[in-house]
Amino acid sequence: MRSRSALWPTVVGAIVLLAAALTSGATPLPRALTASDGSGQAAVDATGTPKHDGTVLSFTLPYLEHRVNDPNAQEIAQHAAGDGPLLLFLPATGEVPNDYRDYLATAVSAGYSVLGLDYWNVGLSVTRTCRADPQCYSDLQRNRFNGASPSRFSRVGIHNSILRRYRAAIGYLEQQDPTGYWGRYLDDGQPVWRNIVLAGHSQGGGESAFIAHLHRVRGVLMYSSPVDTYHGVPAAWMSTPGATPASRMYGFDDVHDMYFSRITGSWRRLGMGTPNARTATAVPTGSHVLLSSLDVGTPKESHGHTVNDYGPRTASGTMVFAPTWRWMLDQVR
Repeated sequence: MRSRSALWPTVVGAIVLLAAALTSGATPLPRALTASDGSGQAAVDATGTPKHDGTVLSFTLPYLEHRVNDPNAQEIAQHAAGDGPLLLFLPATGEVPNDYRDYLATAVSAGYSVLGLDYWNVGLSVTRTCRADPQCYSDLQRNRFNGASPSRFSRVGIHNSILRRYRAAIGYLEQQDPTGYWGRYLDDGQPVWRNIVLAGHSQGGGESAFIAHLHRVRGVLMYSSPVDTYHGVPAAWMSTPGATPASRMYGFDDVHDMYFSRITGSWRRLGMGTPNARTATAVPTGSHVLLSSLDVGTPKESHGHTVNDYGPRTASGTMVFAPTWRWMLDQVR
């Protein structure tokens, strides 16, 4: 896994989004369409349907500074042909969207437009911060989502929140990739949750589950997550029914994961099912609670390699877990 410090030198000073895209090696972006009334405003048809898969785009958000308090790694986005939903992916603690290109490419092949979104996931993980404090999870995850209710656990400002970053990213994509019709996923400044599938790894999966608790989304896919139960004590928000039904939730983990009991405890609390390690298979499908029996290294590596680009590969170089990813994606599309 590449550290953020290794990435920052490549993006410091890339305040102009087009420059960031060009220096990242992305194909030059199309000029934004402008309205015929001379206003200079972007003229984007949010109701259209992409005719073909788009180019993979990498860009940074111009209003954030490149420092520890304002992490601003490059976002990864690509539109898919057709009228499919958006997959909004949140990385694990310390990881960045660029660590999940294989997964995002799998989602595009399944008919999803994708946005891998950087957010405030630096420092201690959520589980190491909150441990057995149920309310801590709710306060911290809400603060990371919308910037509200800062506490001793998390003090992310509104400008740094997932919601603000999402709006900014969609606004950028509307202008720079008009054939992707990204406006489908934002209505009057609010995410169109019914057209969004949330997915995430570790901390990102827990945050995705929390957002799905607040809003009814099209689906939520959790990889090595949520790590939101500690010695049988779940996050406070799990004690009440959420907006998204369990029938639209799927989780995937490795039985060797260092946080296995915390993750499966969270799945049970969310009503997703009762995981059984004895029924695990190497590349599982067919359940809301998917468990792999594959030994991919240490317990820490098992936690990290269920979905990132550093997981196991076949002899031909494809990701071993890609069939599991594709099956999960197909269930909520």
